[in-house]
Amino acid sequence: MSEDELLQAPAVKYNNLQSYRLIELVAQWEGRLTANHLSDVFGDSRSTATQLIQSYIEQCPDSLIYNPAIKGYEPTEEFIPSFCSGTLDEYMQLMRPYLSQNTTGTQLNTYQLTGLQRAPDPKLVRQLLRAISQKQRIDIGYASINTPDYEDRIISPHSLINDGARWHTRAWCEKNQEFRDFVLSRINAIHNIEGQATKEQGDDRLWRTQVQFNIEPDPRLSPERQRIVALDYDMNTTLDGRYKRTYRVRAALLIYWLQHLRLDRYREKAEGQQIIISPESQITLAPYMPK
Repeated sequence: MSEDELLQAPAVKYNNLQSYRLIELVAQWEGRLTANHLSDVFGDSRSTATQLIQSYIEQCPDSLIYNPAIKGYEPTEEFIPSFCSGTLDEYMQLMRPYLSQNTTGTQLNTYQLTGLQRAPDPKLVRQLLRAISQKQRIDIGYASINTPDYEDRIISPHSLINDGARWHTRAWCEKNQEFRDFVLSRINAIHNIEGQATKEQGDDRLWRTQVQFNIEPDPRLSPERQRIVALDYDMNTTLDGRYKRTYRVRAALLIYWLQHLRLDRYREKAEGQQIIISPESQITLAPYMPK
């Protein structure tokens, strides 16, 4: 439902629409909604927040159910968002300031590159968020290009990543004994919780490591075309008259930045390449480039 359609609904006040949007996004992506979510984000009193949740349930009676075991509301099997897009992007945009402050009780590290993306399964994301927040080892079914048949992997996830096209979870892989990225669309199930994580975000060297690199126009382009490319990429002019722009990124996310900038492979035509990694930066990045 679009926002224009929502504003035309006489039974729902605009302020309530924002609360209903938050209610649906939290329920869908976290799997547990309490009055504290509304209180923390909108500054509502606990009694007002509770009334808003009850008001939402009256509007959408088949969407939420109270679960005393988790002391909160959870989405029903029939849950369908009515006041939001229901995308993970919308949830992240709304909740990121509060997640980083940890006022809502949910701990989450997310790093998003803009662009097209595929929608992950909310049930899967909820379980991953819980594992990240509670630092758990989980048993997943995973398929890859090398092993297209699903096989069990025990991982310890610590972050979600959006590379502009797909969602991943960064996790310690017990099979390969290293931190790897697991594409969410290739996980068919989370089977069991296997106890506390043996490796955490602080153990992930590539995650902790920041690398810096410069891009510049492809030198095969004419000066006029280099100037246009520099404008496209918001490059600065150096003292020696060169154009460049500097990026500082996590080493673990370097490949996604290179893909996003179309620098993951070299193109034969300068018009197709447009930009390159500066020669001095190629040396710096060499240890972190994919084999």
